[in-house]
Amino acid sequence: MTNEEAILVRVSSRKYADRPLQEGEITLLEKGIEHLNAESGLHMQLICREPEAFSSLRRSYGMFSGVKNYIAMVGSGKDPDLMEKCGYYGEQLVLLATTMGLGTCWVAATFDREKCRCILYDGEVLCCVIALGPIPEQRGAREKLIRSAIHHKTKALSQLARGMAGAPDWFTAGVAAVQRAPSAMNRQPIQFRFEGDAVTAEIAEAGDYTSIDLGIAKYHFEIGAHGGVWTWGSPGTFEKALEEKSCGAVIWKPEGDGHIYLLAQHGTHHWSFPKGHVEGPETELETAAREIQEETGLTVEIDSNFREVVTYYPKPGVIKDVVFFLATPTGGTEHAQESEINQLKWYTFEDAYPLVTFATDVEVLQAAEDYIKAHHESA
Repeated sequence: MTNEEAILVRVSSRKYADRPLQEGEITLLEKGIEHLNAESGLHMQLICREPEAFSSLRRSYGMFSGVKNYIAMVGSGKDPDLMEKCGYYGEQLVLLATTMGLGTCWVAATFDREKCRCILYDGEVLCCVIALGPIPEQRGAREKLIRSAIHHKTKALSQLARGMAGAPDWFTAGVAAVQRAPSAMNRQPIQFRFEGDAVTAEIAEAGDYTSIDLGIAKYHFEIGAHGGVWTWGSPGTFEKALEEKSCGAVIWKPEGDGHIYLLAQHGTHHWSFPKGHVEGPETELETAAREIQEETGLTVEIDSNFREVVTYYPKPGVIKDVVFFLATPTGGTEHAQESEINQLKWYTFEDAYPLVTFATDVEVLQAAEDYIKAHHESA
């Protein structure tokens, strides 16, 4: 599931199922938090199996049930953009959890801050938390009523933005993504504007948590517009990113009673899958086959029914889509391309899962594992 798809299916969840997060789910969330903390300077923390912050009816007003896991949004109190950064980076974790099938809910006031088990270093403050966890298959009547009320409060595109008549399609798509963004009391208080080829976002309605809303809305716009860079603050300006594309594959083969995966080490610590840039008029499949042979020495049979897309920023102002297929070796001599790959190694899924560096790539590996079990090992 891509972030674009996650935006469409994600809703606030206030009731959670009575099962702990699985080890793989915790690993994936912690990888995402570690990466975003390094990028943002925040001190976001995953708190598991800890219900005390949501156990007080006085704080939660009976609105939450079964909350035992949450992400504490923590950062330096001296950072003037702290609240906005919590919204911007926290929403990335919300969408990550959504792609994993977990429920989430932003919570700023209706939890017990004194019972929150986060760690605060000198000068740090707790801004809010994000409740998360497995959700029941059947939602209760109260949950359905709340979600119905939220749906009817969604603002029209014309209320969220100005200058849409002369704006490019990516601006309209960005505002449409903002329409799906959560906000305090579902007020959607952020206004976007396209004027003279410039895009801005500003707080249009004052409130206690509107800076968090601003960060969330900016990230949703960025996803809908397919990449760009915001400046912090209100108003903040947006510069559309240049777009690049690469293709590759998760390479696997049978081994004993199971199967193993080929991982490539890029640099000294980055483990992922073979991939590379699309050249000229190449199709996605042609690029994937060529890059695999160049980076690993192997020829492969590609399964195009498996197609996962990872999107990230390789450098400022540039957004890249990486399309991964599934592939099995058919020939060639395995060797690492010296200019691109430090080493190649085969791993079981259990060994590969914690080794793969980025959370988005871990999701691709998990999708490959599920696909292989459903389409190959069951045969």
